[in-house]
Amino acid sequence: MKIGEHIPTFSLEDNKGNWFNSDEFLHKKYFVLFFYPMDFTPTCTKEVCEFRDLNADFTALDAVVVGINGQSTSSHEKFYNKHQLNFPLLSDKGGKLSKLLGIKKMFGLLTPRETFVFNKNGFLIEHIVSNLANIHIEKAIEAIKKDQEN
Repeated sequence: MKIGEHIPTFSLEDNKGNWFNSDEFLHKKYFVLFFYPMDFTPTCTKEVCEFRDLNADFTALDAVVVGINGQSTSSHEKFYNKHQLNFPLLSDKGGKLSKLLGIKKMFGLLTPRETFVFNKNGFLIEHIVSNLANIHIEKAIEAIKKDQEN
């Protein structure tokens, strides 16, 4: 997916068993979709907890944060509860959304660490690919602020 392209419509189940539909937020919120490899691994836990700790900053910018990987909703729920998360974790079992966004699995199995930031009109304004967890958060906030200035 390239900067300026429109977010594909998607619906995925979250850690609570609810369906998250992208169209519900279109023209209302910025989207920060961050893909991470696995629940309960050290770097992923660090990234998810940093998003948790700065979620109020995203909320203040009128953005919804969503964590995504291919693991089950039950794994996500355990991870969510253990780390007292404050945003949904979506299960992309089968990798349908990953494929729509052009994400290539690591070793054909794991979701890589990638973040997509979409503006309120659903256009991609930032795509972050880095193994450094904190880079994703900094760049996502920066992209939203820059978009709001224009």
